[in-house]
Amino acid sequence: MTSVNCPQNRRILVVDDNRAIHEDFRKILGACRSDKTIDEAAVRLFGPQAATVEWTPFELDSAFQGQEGLAMVEGALQENRPYALGFIDVRMPPGWDGIETIRRIWDVDPQMLMVFARPTPTMRGRTSSGGWDGPATSSC
Repeated sequence: MTSVNCPQNRRILVVDDNRAIHEDFRKILGACRSDKTIDEAAVRLFGPQAATVEWTPFELDSAFQGQEGLAMVEGALQENRPYALGFIDVRMPPGWDGIETIRRIWDVDPQMLMVFARPTPTMRGRTSSGGWDGPATSSC
């Protein structure tokens, strides 16, 4: 098997109020890849060499509301184990929405990369008025 040179920080925080979303992320990125459907699809898409790549799982943590996500980011920083990436749902009633969650996380960890999940048409205005000048949508 070929080993892929991966970055050291493979920590991902998923912040979403839907438990099924967390399970989907774990199926795709987590340590337990018992579902061979993903591997079979990779071989169909990329050829037989895709089966020879050694899988290095990501370390995934789950938060179900923005406040909980912020607390996890703060704790990770205190332990000197920051998250590399966050997948943040935009709509998470009844607490903070994803935009507020990201703003607060970036107040404590501006280096953490973020991906919006389920962007809405009004996000462009909310993010640009908040001083963000990067893309405001994702394909999640």
